[in-house]
Amino acid sequence: MDAKRERIKQAALEIFSSQGYANTTVQQIAERARVGKGTFYTYFATKEDVLTDLLTEGLNNMGQHIEKKIRTIQGSVAKLRAIVREQLRYFHEHQSLCRLITREVWGHSDQSSPLAQRVRSSYLKMLQEVVEKGIKDGELRSLDPQTVATALYGMVSMVALSMKDLPSDTALERVEMTLQELLFSGITTSRMITVEA
Repeated sequence: MDAKRERIKQAALEIFSSQGYANTTVQQIAERARVGKGTFYTYFATKEDVLTDLLTEGLNNMGQHIEKKIRTIQGSVAKLRAIVREQLRYFHEHQSLCRLITREVWGHSDQSSPLAQRVRSSYLKMLQEVVEKGIKDGELRSLDPQTVATALYGMVSMVALSMKDLPSDTALERVEMTLQELLFSGITTSRMITVEA
């Protein structure tokens, strides 16, 4: 592992996640990494190459982490519960990556890069397949799988963004439990559920 390359990537991650890819210059990345612009270009041809590297590595790592955790779990509901838990915990441990993904990948489709669009589609497809299987097996209600998958990811991502300074693992567990209850039980008491005309 080349230390300068890693410093450049870490600097880019910090700046991209705080001020956005479009508002970041190569000079800012180089200064934060404590290297010259020439050194930056030794490792990356463009600023977009750094973004691509960060997103690919970060999302691959998250995907592998989640897949490893759910590999042996049976049932769609149990898998979705594990996905919520692992995505929340992964993003909590990788706050800058969470901000970057939320800003650059999960933002407006027409403004995100082709890589970001592919990553978003791939992740949502995985979630959607779990939901579709759950519907087919009778574990989940017959709702639109694409909407459920998108809402699930968005809900967990936005909550993860807001929990930078949780005081303890107990607080993280409380957030996780609330998300699980919200997703699988809703927020209304059963007597309160009515359908508006």
